This record gives sequence, C-alpha cells and structure tokens, in this order.
Amino acid sequence: MNPLDLRLETPRLILRVPRDGDAEALAAWLAEWEIARWTANIPHPYGIENARSWIADVRASIEAARALTFVIERRNAPGAIGGVGVALDGPGKEGDLGWWIAIPHQGNGYAFEAAARLVEFCWSMEMTRLTAGALPDNAPSLAVARKLGMRPNGKMLRSQPARETPRETMEFVLTR
Repeated sequence: MNPLDLRLETPRLILRVPRDGDAEALAAWLAEWEIARWTANIPHPYGIENARSWIADVRASIEAARALTFVIERRNAPGAIGGVGVALDGPGKEGDLGWWIAIPHQGNGYAFEAAARLVEFCWSMEMTRLTAGALPDNAPSLAVARKLGMRPNGKMLRSQPARETPRETMEFVLTR
C-alpha cells in the first residue's frame, strides 16, 4: 500500500492524508488566531501558500516515514475540519502526537476521537511510546491528553511560531 493512500476511520470521522484540494479549507481554519496560538507548528498569520507548503511537507514526511499526519473529516460532511498527527523518531518506535480542530467544530469530541484512532494505529505499528504537549492554559487539549490515558511527564519549552518564542508546555506520555 502506498503510504499516501493511508486512511483511518472512526464511527464519525475519516482521517486521511492531506491533498492539494485541502489547501483553501486549511488556510481558512488555520488563519484563526484561536487555533494558531495553541499549536507548536502553525505560524500566524497563515495563508494559502502556508497551507500548500504544509501539504507538500506532510506528504514528503509520510513517504519518508518521518510522520503520520492526517486531516480530519466528518463522515457525513466531507472537507477538512482539523488535523491530527504523530512526528516519528528515527526508528519509528516513538512519536509526538498533536491535534487541532477548527473553531466551529470544537466541543464535539472530534479531537479525542481522531487522536484515539491514531494512537490505536500507532500501537498496531508496534510503536511503544507517544508524547504530547499542551500549553498549561489550553484546557481542551489537556483534557484530550488525559482522556487518551496520557500521564503528566513534566514541563518543557516548545517552539511557538505564532508567538515567535518558545513557551513552557505540559508534557504527557503514553506507553504501550
């Protein structure tokens, strides 16, 4: 199977590799400060060229087995409403998990549902450890990490391109 054809499903969601046609929706959602401010990798402002570049980078990272990154779609309404992914370590046994959901779709459990499905897939790939980071005041992401069964593992500085400076994050770990 071509890794770019990878698709994961849940009862309500489809997780699939981003494609060029997702650029406009991604640019619109990720231009929102309320999304960028909580993430480690999304710059602000964010435009269509950022989205196109991100899609190309994601696809190259998947082909090189450096990441598993998906857009999140609702089964009953196609179109990207979020993202979930794992940056892989060199041997592919550990990874760093992250997620985001577009503002109009927050509060529906989509982040947890997508992240839980990706965790399940990671375990099926014989990964042994996942980490995640969240800003201490990002209550929804902290709740997702805890609901996934992740346990606190201290604090660390993480890049924050939207804020142009690293920020202290709460770190979580989940082992198989």
